Amino acid sequence: MVEHFKINTLGRDFAVGDIHGCFHLLKMALESYEFNPQIDRLFAVGDLVDRGPYSSQALEWLSRPWFNSCLGNHEEMILRSLQDPTHCQKWFTANGGDWWLRALPSTRHQVLSTFSALPTAMEIETEQGLVGIVHADIPKNMSWKTFCNYLNMGDEECYKTALWSRRRAQGEASGGVPGIDFVICGHSVSAAGDINVKDNVWFIDTGAYLQDGVAGLTILPLDVLYEN
Repeated sequence: MVEHFKINTLGRDFAVGDIHGCFHLLKMALESYEFNPQIDRLFAVGDLVDRGPYSSQALEWLSRPWFNSCLGNHEEMILRSLQDPTHCQKWFTANGGDWWLRALPSTRHQVLSTFSALPTAMEIETEQGLVGIVHADIPKNMSWKTFCNYLNMGDEECYKTALWSRRRAQGEASGGVPGIDFVICGHSVSAAGDINVKDNVWFIDTGAYLQDGVAGLTILPLDVLYEN
């Protein structure tokens, strides 16, 4: 449920917000940073699919050894479709999941297998300290270590918070996450298209799929966290 990554001693590490099928924007953003796939690494906050035009490319990106992602609520809904296909079909239609409804059975099988292997959270060692990544949030006043332990034990409330909560992003839960330098989340789109920082938690979903002239896909070099 929690995947750990050792220090990258050769290149740079980056985090990316909710991609939502906008892999064309991701490609352009990586080019602007002169991303080197031989030595650099990219960590996604989940929600790789739905809403954008290229969700079917998620499998290709996840096959790349330098591209890592945790589970988002949109990936979880695809996994849950096995148990409740009728409800999930309505959800996909309302949330830009038409690509999944059109997918061939062989593609669906591959997607389900790949998504089921995604961790709920990731932690990355850097030269400056430890950075955690989870799609939505972690429970209020809970340390990172306790959160990881609960996830590994299969705690349902922690799992639900990790994928769905917006409380901290919306200002309903104050205080940072003890026991870790920074936590990076997505899920809650910033209305202004800017990164939303709550103590040591950074919400970097800036609405890649939106077309209002403000939104975009955010890529964050992890060393930037320690410059503030």
